[in-house]
Amino acid sequence: MDLRGKNLVDWLRKQPSDKFPGCKSYIHRYDSVEEFLTREVHPLVATGAALVDGIFLNDHGPGHITTVIQRATELVAAKACALSPYEVYLLLAAIQVHDVGNILGRKGHETQPGKLYGQMEERLGNETIEKRMILTIAEAHGGSVNGDKDTIVRLEPTDTILGKPIRPRLLAALLRFADELADDRTRAARFAADHGVLPENSRIFHKYSEALHSVIVDIKGRAIDLHFEISDTDARLRFPKEAKEVYLLDEIIERTLKMHRERVYCTRFMRPEITLDRVNAKITVYASPTPEAPYTAELIKIGYRLEDRGYPDSAYGVCDMCPELKAWHNGAPLSGDALVAILEDKRKET
Repeated sequence: MDLRGKNLVDWLRKQPSDKFPGCKSYIHRYDSVEEFLTREVHPLVATGAALVDGIFLNDHGPGHITTVIQRATELVAAKACALSPYEVYLLLAAIQVHDVGNILGRKGHETQPGKLYGQMEERLGNETIEKRMILTIAEAHGGSVNGDKDTIVRLEPTDTILGKPIRPRLLAALLRFADELADDRTRAARFAADHGVLPENSRIFHKYSEALHSVIVDIKGRAIDLHFEISDTDARLRFPKEAKEVYLLDEIIERTLKMHRERVYCTRFMRPEITLDRVNAKITVYASPTPEAPYTAELIKIGYRLEDRGYPDSAYGVCDMCPELKAWHNGAPLSGDALVAILEDKRKET
């Protein structure tokens, strides 16, 4: 799309009313939904999840919504992708509501927005079929149906709503993958983490977000580039996660593999409009800063590429996909344990 340097919201606000069903002011409708959710709902999403599940989620507020919209904007910059103004409205409305179900608890939050109607419903207009489509697109961003994670396939490839053609699967895939790409350092509760007030079972999620400082959507190169930075202190720590403890590097590996699987899955529904072939990860480990050396030395660089290879299997690990990592250090594969071993060797050298 030629967005002329605008994000999707700004682009939508420039569209004439005759591009929408019944020539109605969908821009005013979207602004009303955004204003209400930003003021009344989004700031409470993480609080609701904390009260129900006892977990301090990384940011699910207005800042996260802004990042998801920005990632969706970067995805639709592909030349072959041309969304209609009505499709953009449906996508943006779905982005606004996709995480509100966390107020009722993290588990199954994807299917909960419909329970939070009322004032939100009033702002989405009077057309039931249109509101149902928005919720259906939002609900497909995660979770499963009867144990099946293939949620997008349940939507029609093409449909017509109020006389306007739309592509529900494309819109759902855009939302789902944009959400996957929106977990960078802007979501980390860094102040809370620095002052030790995060619950132990939540720290790893905030540390992951804090480490991910750049997400680049390279449409021309058909790649997602991720840049992580971690301190040697964080690299040595084991963080509680569910019933085990994990190194931050192992969490990064697991999450980038998940992003790779989401890329494979969502690209299935974004083609031919959008094609992404790989996820590139670069991880830099720095010496922890001290008052005497606030700008610290680079200790280790790690890089790998996740792309289609062989028969797709969710059991594949990063070393199966990147064979060069199987003997990363002294014959051991890339892992948090191996990274700590290297850091120990470097410490002895100094």
